[in-house]
Amino acid sequence: MDLLDINDHFPVGTILKPHGLKGDVILEIAEGYDDFLADSDYLLVEAEGGLVPFFVSEGGINFRTPTTLSLAFDDLDTIEKVRPYCGCKIYLHKDVDKPEEDEGAMDELIGVTVFDQQQGKLGRITQTDNFSGNVVLTVDFKGKEVLIPFSEDIILQFDEEKKELHLDCPEGLIELYLE
Repeated sequence: MDLLDINDHFPVGTILKPHGLKGDVILEIAEGYDDFLADSDYLLVEAEGGLVPFFVSEGGINFRTPTTLSLAFDDLDTIEKVRPYCGCKIYLHKDVDKPEEDEGAMDELIGVTVFDQQQGKLGRITQTDNFSGNVVLTVDFKGKEVLIPFSEDIILQFDEEKKELHLDCPEGLIELYLE
């Protein structure tokens, strides 16, 4: 088997487990790499101290979620053959353009003053978190941390120049943190 230099590549996922009895596997990949993998004829698997290309079977890659997929490799057609590769990482060449990170854009909201339609001025955003695509803003309101799910459904206005974000928070959300 020809091994590729692992230093020329970066990990994008892991083979989690076998799927079925015919050698299919379940992979978990980093968010944003689904387009890179969807058209792949082969995947680079960390094995035997380097990277080994495994060709994807004719059925191709089947996405279950944006970060989970199932597939079959040409030469691995039984559960016994794929089991040794469970836990192995999948790599892409470092020249591949990495997807843009949305989290950096959300970090720009830190320091923005938040206003609620019912409560008025809440306070400044102290933190942003992304929980599987669900962005949550942490706002310092009267000395307490208030977590607000960030959704375009509740945004009334964003004034970038004044650094103000006007929201219509769900009823009772702010009160939960004041009790």
